[in-house]
Amino acid sequence: MCSDIIKIALAVFVSLAIHSCTSVRRLAEISRNRMDIDVSIPAYEDSGETAEPQVNEESADSSGRGPSIMNAVKDTETGEMVAVDVINASRVVARFRNVAERAGKVSIEFDVSVPHEMAGSSWQLRIFPELEIMGDTVSLEPMLVTGAKYRSAQIRGYERYREFLASIITDSLDFIMLKPLEIFLQRNYPGVYAMKNDTTLISDPEAENIFGVSQQEVLRHYTRFRMAERNEKKKVKSGIMLEKLTGGITGRIRLDTVVTSEGEDVCYRYTQTLMSRPGLKRIPVTLSGGVYEDGRMIYRIPGEQRIDFYVSSLASLADDTPRYLSRIVERRVSDYTNAVLDFDKGSARLDTLSEGNASELSRIRECMSKMLSMSSYVTDSIVITASCSLEGSARFNAGLAKERARTVAGLLAQGSPSVDAGIFRESSAAENWKLFMTISENDPDISPSSLETIMNLPYESDPDGSETVLQRLPEYRHLREKVYPRLRTVRLDFYLHRKDMEKDTVYTTEVDTVYMKGVKALKDLDYARAVELLGPYRDYNAALAYLSAGYDDKALEILGGMAQKPARVLYLEALAMSRSGRDTEAEELFRQCIRQDRSMLHRGRLDPEMQKFTLKYDEI
Repeated sequence: MCSDIIKIALAVFVSLAIHSCTSVRRLAEISRNRMDIDVSIPAYEDSGETAEPQVNEESADSSGRGPSIMNAVKDTETGEMVAVDVINASRVVARFRNVAERAGKVSIEFDVSVPHEMAGSSWQLRIFPELEIMGDTVSLEPMLVTGAKYRSAQIRGYERYREFLASIITDSLDFIMLKPLEIFLQRNYPGVYAMKNDTTLISDPEAENIFGVSQQEVLRHYTRFRMAERNEKKKVKSGIMLEKLTGGITGRIRLDTVVTSEGEDVCYRYTQTLMSRPGLKRIPVTLSGGVYEDGRMIYRIPGEQRIDFYVSSLASLADDTPRYLSRIVERRVSDYTNAVLDFDKGSARLDTLSEGNASELSRIRECMSKMLSMSSYVTDSIVITASCSLEGSARFNAGLAKERARTVAGLLAQGSPSVDAGIFRESSAAENWKLFMTISENDPDISPSSLETIMNLPYESDPDGSETVLQRLPEYRHLREKVYPRLRTVRLDFYLHRKDMEKDTVYTTEVDTVYMKGVKALKDLDYARAVELLGPYRDYNAALAYLSAGYDDKALEILGGMAQKPARVLYLEALAMSRSGRDTEAEELFRQCIRQDRSMLHRGRLDPEMQKFTLKYDEI
């Protein structure tokens, strides 16, 4: 029996030694050859099955001396023997590809190939893809190629990690030595111990009167602080222990495959969609990582392989030419503001200390100050027009309105000593019937029949009679209390002229800032904003904005209506038709585009919608 155990132990030891030697030799070979992970661009189409080439037993040596033995077949027509070359199959690896930005996003895909020499049973290969986007390094989700023995060790590590988590105490009561505490109370404070099951709350000061010491002091004495400290350390180390016991990495992982049979290469196609950035032209992709054994890196991947994705965006076709607006500049300009001031009833007296009046006067002075401080203008006059409500006779209200305008003009002149008092002019509108009509039309508290009566009032020829009709309406109280106060307004009209301008009218042009903001939004890939700003112009850039945002029909409508069609217009129209499945029309438009501008052929190779139309030109 003992002999059998020894034999088994020896067999296990020999097996481990052989495996260890094999791993060491393999690692030495990998290090000597600086073996790397290959990253490449996948082919557009699968090449299908490739026949296994035949290999001749004899061939010419590298110097070209000696006989070259080739396969030969008999020609069925002539009967002659014809030599046949056998060309070994080879893998064509692309190192760059053109990708298109669409809707602000770029999708890339690449193949990661792991040589079988690096996929050992007791190893784990960790691969970290990295992108460079305009100087910023972006790390993608890692890939793991794990050997069967390494995975078995990981599973055992997870079991140990679960045991470690179970050893962490979650209830703080477990740190208190309850039995000694009960004995302490029973011996020294039997009356208190008798209240063990009493749920009545005892405050800390009351407990101190009972014990002679505080509750906190008693608990500190019977608490296992060392155990609590060790428990806290376990909580802190839980993340470290996971990696230590399992020999793995935490976080999101794109691929974690287990290699069950050695001698086969591992290939994975990695796909990723990224948010593009304005001006993004190229995305280099590299790999980093290493081979791990028992959670320890034993070989670092050189990471010398690199591929590049060249990004094309429709936004690069934007027309930067400034757009101008024709503008008529008048020498004389004007502006106005309205104020609601609460005069005493039937009087021109104004309480300037009331909150509402003080606020309105302050706002008027601020507005007036801004007007007067404009360096490009000279203020000619400020006309102050006061108006009254419809109450009372029109004759009385006319005089009252003049007095109120005079009051406001005096207050403004008094509050602005640096302003020439001569620029203030007084005017009046006895009763503000036009404003009353506008308010009534939009007042839901006025019935349709009453509104019809109001709209037919002859207020211009007979204002007093019209006011009498209003008094008979069922809504008169509402009008007097809610609408009439809004008619007691003061309007300030500012009349200015431009400095150093002699002609009354000048015609000029200026850059259309709204349009140029739309072009900037287009180039910044903010397509929704670009459509909002450029859409009303219905020109080339507007069509490009619609096309970039995915509104192909709207883009076609604009492009189709253009009288002049240079190469770029034809190109966008062809692209929109290609998206709509109208390939015949798209191909014809693309042909016309190439005829006008041969460089658009290169552009067609960049956009996936147009690549199929460029193939015939590649054959020429």
